Amino acid sequence: MVNLGMDFGSTYTTVSVYREDTETLEALILGQGVPYLPSVAARGKGETLFGTAAKNKTGKKGYTIYKAFKMLLPESDPEKLAERGYDPENTPEQITRIFIENVLRQVLEDLHETRIDHLVVGVPEIWNEGIRTLDGRTLIRDICRSLDFVSPEGVKVVSEPAAASAYFARNFYLSTKRNFEGNILLVDYGGGTLDITLTQVLSCGKEGEPHSMELKVLDRTGAGENEEGRIGKAGIVYMETVTARAVQRSGLTDGEEPVCGSIFYRAVDELELELQSNTKKIQNIFEEYGLDYPEELNQEEFTTIAYGQDEVQITYGLLLEIYNEVIRDTFDEKLNEILAFMDRSGISYQDGSRDDFKIALVGGFGNFYLVKRQIADKFKLGNNDRRQENILLDRAGCERAISLGAALLAGDVIGIRNTASFSIGVWAYDMNKKLCLNYAIRYKQEIEFDTIYYARGSEDGEIFVIQTISGGFDKFLVNFSLDDRTACFALLKEEFAGKLAHVVTNQYHMAVVGFSLDSSGVVSLHIRDYDLMEGTIGQEDHVVELTKFNQLFEVTSMGQPLHKGRWEA
Repeated sequence: MVNLGMDFGSTYTTVSVYREDTETLEALILGQGVPYLPSVAARGKGETLFGTAAKNKTGKKGYTIYKAFKMLLPESDPEKLAERGYDPENTPEQITRIFIENVLRQVLEDLHETRIDHLVVGVPEIWNEGIRTLDGRTLIRDICRSLDFVSPEGVKVVSEPAAASAYFARNFYLSTKRNFEGNILLVDYGGGTLDITLTQVLSCGKEGEPHSMELKVLDRTGAGENEEGRIGKAGIVYMETVTARAVQRSGLTDGEEPVCGSIFYRAVDELELELQSNTKKIQNIFEEYGLDYPEELNQEEFTTIAYGQDEVQITYGLLLEIYNEVIRDTFDEKLNEILAFMDRSGISYQDGSRDDFKIALVGGFGNFYLVKRQIADKFKLGNNDRRQENILLDRAGCERAISLGAALLAGDVIGIRNTASFSIGVWAYDMNKKLCLNYAIRYKQEIEFDTIYYARGSEDGEIFVIQTISGGFDKFLVNFSLDDRTACFALLKEEFAGKLAHVVTNQYHMAVVGFSLDSSGVVSLHIRDYDLMEGTIGQEDHVVELTKFNQLFEVTSMGQPLHKGRWEA
C-alpha cells in the first residue's frame, strides 16, 4: 500500500510518502539528488520533457517551455492562455495531466510499487475564495483519478495550509507529547508566490492521541501568482533581478540590462543552486556584518556565476540591495495586513513565552536568511522564544511541510474536521412566487463529506420547496463570508438550466434542492421531486456534479455583490 502526499507547486513539486509498515515519513528524491522537481514541461523535436530536463531547455530553439500550468488550470480566457504560451493542443489541463502522470510514475518506479492507494494533493487556499477558481480543485482531482495506477476513491485535494498545519501539529506532538491547540501563522514564500495564512488548530482527539484536529482558516493575504495571476515579488523575481543587476554592472552588456534568453536563465539557475546550497554561509556573513553596512557587504563576494563564456560576481551587498528593492516593502505590507487582523481579533502574537501561537515558514524562499530575518524583526523573536519551537524537526521541513503533511493525511495519521469554505444555496421563487435566498451549507459550518445538505427556509428551518417554473431554478449562490449581503450569484447558462428543469417530473414542478461536497471540495447538486398533495419528498435522488463552473454558469454574472440585502441582479 502506497500513501503519497504531493505539493504540486507553481515553481517546484515535492512528493512525500508515509510508510505504514514502519510508520515513517519521507520526502522522496525526484531528481538530481533533491526532492524538489521544477514544475516545468518542455515540448519540441518530437519529445516531451519534465522537471530539470525541461528547465534546461529554456531558451533553446525548437522547444516550447510550459510553466505556471497549475495556477492557469481554472483560466478559461483563451487570450490570457495564449499570452502564457498555451494553445488548444497544449492547454494547462493537458500539460498538468502529463506532468503529474510523469512524476507519479517515476515515484512508483523508485518505490518498486505499481499502484497508489491514497493520494492527497495540496492546492492554494485562495482557490476556495472565488467562483472562478473552484474549478481548479475539481480538475486536479479528476486528473489524478483518471490515472490508471491511482485508486480513484483514494484521491483527495486539500488546502496547502491544512496540509502544512497537519505536519506542524504532528511535530508538536512528537516533541512535547501534547496536542497543539492555538494559532499557526503560515508564511508560504515560494518562487512565484507569497501566501500568508492564519489558521486555528483545535484538537479533536484525546490527549496522547494525535489523530484528529479541527482546522479553520481565519484570514489570509498574499502576493504573486496565486493572488494576482502572475509571478510576483517572490523568489524567481528576486533571483532574476540579482542576476540582471550583476550582469549589467559587470560591463558585459555595456551597462544595458541583459537579454532574457538561454544564457541569462542558465545564470539564474546557477544562482538559485548557490542560494540553496549556502544557507548557513549566507546567515553567518549577514550576522557578522549586520544589515546596516551595505558598502562593507559589497566587498564580500558571495559567488561567481557563468554568463555565457564569462563569469559575473555576486556580492552579499547585492543580495541585500535587491532584497530591499524587490521584496522587503511588499512582504512588510502583507505581514501588516495579517497583524491588523490579529489585533482586531485579540490574538496574542507578540508574547514569546506562550505555546499557543506558532510562526511557520514554508516554501523554498522561506528558507532564505533575509526572509527569516524580516520575520524575526517583525515579531521581535528573541532567545528562548517559543513561537517557532517544536513545529520543525529539521531545517528541510520548511520546504517540504506541505507534501509531508499531505502524506500524513493520505496515511490517515492525522485527520481534519471538515468545515465549509463557502456557503452555497439557491435563489429562487417559493410557492408564493416570492424571491428567496435559501442556503443549504453555511460558511465555516462543520460538514461531512458526501452528505446531502438541503436548502432550508432558515438556518434551522424546514427543507425549502422550490417551484421550478419559467425555465427552472433562477440562480445558485455562493458566499465566501458570513455576510449574506456579500454573496455572489452564478447565473445558470440557459441550456443547463433547461436540463435541470426537466429533472423535475411531477405536475406541480416542485422540488427540493440540496448540495454535497466530496473530500476534494467538489460540489454536487441533488434534486428530488416534491409531492404537493402528499407533502412528501421523492426517493429518487438526481445528482449533478458541478465539475466546471465556467462551463455551467454565465461568467459575466460571477463575482457581482448583492447590495443592501436586496436579492437583485
